[in-house]
Parts: sequence; structure tokens; C-alpha cells
Amino acid sequence: MISRTLLSVFASLALVTLASAEPVKLIFDTDMANDCDDAGALAVLNALADLGEVDILAVVTNRKDPGNASAGAVDAINTYYGRPDIPIGTDKDGAKVRGSKPSSYTSALMEDFPNDAKPDDEMPDALNVYREVLQAQPDGAVVICSVGALSNLEDLVREELDLVKAKVKELYIMGGGFPRTIRPETNIKLDPAAAVTVTNEWPTPIVWQGYEVGAAMSNGPELQEAPEANPVRRSYELRPFHGHKSIDYGKPNHDLATVLLAVRGIQEDLWRSYKDGRAVIDSDGNTFWSQDWRKSHTYVRIKGHPRNLQKVLGDLLVAPPTKK
Repeated sequence: MISRTLLSVFASLALVTLASAEPVKLIFDTDMANDCDDAGALAVLNALADLGEVDILAVVTNRKDPGNASAGAVDAINTYYGRPDIPIGTDKDGAKVRGSKPSSYTSALMEDFPNDAKPDDEMPDALNVYREVLQAQPDGAVVICSVGALSNLEDLVREELDLVKAKVKELYIMGGGFPRTIRPETNIKLDPAAAVTVTNEWPTPIVWQGYEVGAAMSNGPELQEAPEANPVRRSYELRPFHGHKSIDYGKPNHDLATVLLAVRGIQEDLWRSYKDGRAVIDSDGNTFWSQDWRKSHTYVRIKGHPRNLQKVLGDLLVAPPTKK
């Protein structure tokens, strides 16, 4: 048997290794308009940056916000965490859902919390932000985390394929469902044509996290103890979910989990991974895992009880800023 002393030494060495590792260079591609888990995911990302695990290179939005305030919400959250200068880009003809309602929280975050963002239609274009940021990074160094429509990524792979091949290490996507969906998942449904393009033509490894992962967990009530100056708390107060406030009863944490996955990778104690195959999107927008041939695709499922992952995400969600 291994003694407790040796176990303690091993644990200490693991912490030293984690602390000394180079931070992940990451671009966050988000539909910061509808669900408040996008705000929660950006909070988790900033908390991981405070721990030295990630360098947030840029945030781009991929969904048309009727309030024209998705960039303002992003900047309000980054400013709260002491990172007001992270580049932000918006997709000017971003994915839209017919009959979609104005965001419940983006305008409030832009108006009520410190930020210097302009309205979405006056912000830099998302594709140009991708170009500038990727060109400035070493080859094979950048991780992209996508938690919305794949519109920006379709533009990127169509316009700058060689740049993607040179600079991007991996792409993490919250979208679809595995091993198959019975109806199109929201992020795929936002822009099905873009989803098909990215699935078929993206040149780097892709890690997929399906709808079923976030649906098994929820976060939000942890923010009741957060200060009122926290814009993420406000987003969960304003976003209703099944007739209640998300801050009171929680909201499925799809996007929070994807951010953690993109930064820390597929941790063996939290995830099961499946690699022998490829993701396929049919003409109706449904996803399924095909084993007809193998691509550099992986999908993940939760390992163990979902509450273990939920606790990790909840702790990061409410971690106070350290840069302010």
C-alpha cells in the first residue's frame, strides 16, 4: 500500500505541476443573448484565469441580440473580473431565431454595470477579431470554445482555413446530443448550415459536449451569496426559467461545463470520452455519432454522479475576482 505521506507528496507535486503549466490560450465564442449560462460560463472562464489556468485572448458573440447589447454584457462581466481590455467582436448578421424575444439581461448589464463597449453593430466584426488574435499567437497554441451558433466558425473556416490549420489546437463545442438527438438541439438549430460546414470541414480535433451533459445539472442558487455588484448575479436574477428566477432554482449549466472542459481538458475523474467515430449532422439539424469511419472527433459524457461536476462549476461560478 502507498503511505499517506507518499500520497501527500504526490498531491503536492500535482498542484505544483498545475500551477507551473502554461495557461491555455483561449477564444470564447458565445451566444450572449438568451440563456444566462453564457454569463455563467464567462464567470467560470474568468475564475479559471484568476487561477492562472487560462489566458482569455478574446470573446466573440455569435447570435443577434435584439437589444444590441451582447458585447456590453460581455464587457461588463470581464470588467467586473478586472479584465476590461479583452478584445470583443460581434457577428453583425448573427444567427436569429424567428420570434425570439429580446434578451432578459444583456441590456441591463450594459446599462447598469461598468463597461465601455459600444452597441453590437458598432463593435469590431467577430471574423476580424479572430484574424487579428490568431495571427498574433504561436502555431498550434489556441483553443476555441464555442457555446452557441457556429456561424463565426463557418466564416473562419471558409475565409481563413490556413490560419485555422496553423494556429488552432482544438475546438470545443457545446451543441447537439450524443449518441443521437431526437430533435435538433438549440445551438445547432440556430444555424444548421454553419453547423454542417464546421462538422465536415473544420481541420483540427473537435471535442463535442452534447445537450445531455448540462441537462443533468444546474447552477445558479450559489449566486444568491454574491455581491449585487456582480453582473453575473444580475443575469441569473433576470433570466426566468420555468416560471422562476434562475438564481432561485438554477439553470442547466451547459456552457459552464464546456468552458471547464476546454480549459482543463478531459479530466478522467469527471468525464468519459468516446473517440471511435465522428459527429454527423443531418439535413434536419439532428446530430448523431457515426462509426462508419473515424475523424478527429470526440464526445464526452459525465463520469460518476453529475453533482460532482456541478459542485466544481458552482465553486468557480461564485469565486470572487482576484484582479480587481
